[in-house]
Amino acid sequence: MVCNIPSSALLVSKENILKSLGVPADKADDFLLDKINMLIHESIAISSPYACWSVFSNPQFIPDPGLMNLEGKTFHLNKMVTSSLAKSTEVALFIGTCGEKVELYSKELMKGGHSLEGLIVDLIGSEIAEDVADFIHKRIEQDMSAGGFKVTNRYSPGYCNWPVSDQQQLFHLLRDHDCGVQLTGSSLMLPIKSVSGIIGIGSQVENTGYFCAVCEADHCLYRDKK
Repeated sequence: MVCNIPSSALLVSKENILKSLGVPADKADDFLLDKINMLIHESIAISSPYACWSVFSNPQFIPDPGLMNLEGKTFHLNKMVTSSLAKSTEVALFIGTCGEKVELYSKELMKGGHSLEGLIVDLIGSEIAEDVADFIHKRIEQDMSAGGFKVTNRYSPGYCNWPVSDQQQLFHLLRDHDCGVQLTGSSLMLPIKSVSGIIGIGSQVENTGYFCAVCEADHCLYRDKK
């Protein structure tokens, strides 16, 4: 499945941007809020959010040491992610992006001496990428519910101790889909404001929230996410 993401799905959180800037929401002045609002509007207007995903059957999970075998590829999910996905009879792999124009706009602002604006646009790009992932998650959940199936949390390489190098296998299995995202030899996605991951599917699975209390990654995009 490949899909252009509608702008109505881009619900960029001003609160998250303020938090990343280290500014409490109740301390932000009108100047900063107006600037953030303006840059959100501009960034959404130039973004080209896009996604692709595919559902694969019969994943084989090995809880200890936390592996998944899928279509001849081995994913080193680790025990935490594997335990969340273990009851899945299918898994969806996905890639999404906000496109390259937001990133280029951020760099242009930085180069022009507008460091604050450039930083805000960079943060907005991350928020848009996460909104794309939210859209994919909800779309898959909706599609699967029609057949009586549920979905798990979603997980991305590089988080929850899942090695980012596993993106090589993920991209290989989605090689027939053109998502507009390229992967470097070091597993960096281009455009940078992109996201990839996995969602479990099955009649016995649950979306339980994330295990933030037992994870040491303080700057995780899934921290405290429900």
